[in-house]
Amino acid sequence: MPVIPYDTFEAANLFLATGRTPEEVLPLIGLSPAQWERLRETYRWLPYTYGESQRRSYFGGLGDAEILRLVLAPRWNLKPGDEPDLRSTWHVREAVRRNPRIGPFAGCDWPITCIAPHPEATLCCYTHDGRTVYFDGKPLTDRSGEVLEVDAGSFEPVGGRWLRDRHRIYGQGEFGSRPTFYWYVVEGADHSTFEALNLRYAHDRERAYYITAKAIRTKSPEAFEIVPEIRLNYRDGTRDELHDISHIARDREAVYFYGTRLKGARPENFRDLGHGYATDGTTVWFLDEKKVIEGADAATFTVPGPGEPHVLGRVRGHAATDRYRVYVGAELCDPQEWIEDWRPFFEARPDLGGWWWHQLAGEAAGNKGPSP
Repeated sequence: MPVIPYDTFEAANLFLATGRTPEEVLPLIGLSPAQWERLRETYRWLPYTYGESQRRSYFGGLGDAEILRLVLAPRWNLKPGDEPDLRSTWHVREAVRRNPRIGPFAGCDWPITCIAPHPEATLCCYTHDGRTVYFDGKPLTDRSGEVLEVDAGSFEPVGGRWLRDRHRIYGQGEFGSRPTFYWYVVEGADHSTFEALNLRYAHDRERAYYITAKAIRTKSPEAFEIVPEIRLNYRDGTRDELHDISHIARDREAVYFYGTRLKGARPENFRDLGHGYATDGTTVWFLDEKKVIEGADAATFTVPGPGEPHVLGRVRGHAATDRYRVYVGAELCDPQEWIEDWRPFFEARPDLGGWWWHQLAGEAAGNKGPSP
């Protein structure tokens, strides 16, 4: 298998992603199209150390330290005492994105500017050649596949999946089970006050926006903000507040989920609880179905968190409880059928004495009677 310096690979990849053809680029690195495709599938993952079996196969069984020494050009050689780590190629990639005219491309006069990496698809970046803005080797297109006219020289990210040039604001949407990216003009956006709030929401002085090209008519755009989604990690015992990817937002008047008002939700106290459950202190929702959980006691509603025994649904999802009942999603369950499922949780939480489980577990123990 051919081996080339990693920085040469990144430079070639960048030129190919900015309108240069394989017939122009590949002869400079001595590879056929078939060789390039095999090499690219391995090299592009080096900063992430993904694809270990593929990497081992390509490099003839070498370990990561040996691979790193093989693909680093002399100008990137490790200093004495440095630990070989393939993730260090990330810094090489970023340096090449700033200046790809290295090695066999040092004398190329092909115009190229790396604008920014995509915030999620980090293998891909926005580039331009002075005339056209490219993403992953193709000009930006709208949902119908038509090339979107943008001003290449002033094109830049605003934040998340929101971008702008000197004339307009753009959003990046996607559709399909294997997402196809497209771009659109955010109609009516105020260029001078537009601000990205996360990957999905933005606002300006007049209104708020959701990434599906939806304008949100808010009475308080200045107060529009993200409500973090909660990720409960039982393996490492952490509770993460996910701001950048949250689908939940609020202003002074309402709560929004996927850009749509959540009917009846009070914004001032609204918070995510994890696993799709949320509350405003009075009502509880199962957001995955956009349903109110009827009868749930918001004051005591509990989703077991990291460090506590958690309870899985019998078919799907995670169970939750309050002082009186058991729930899976938006459905009320018969507590009598869940005594053993919840035993580890309530035995670990003696402070919840008097809840439904203690009553039913006590009755069940009494019904068994004394041992013979």
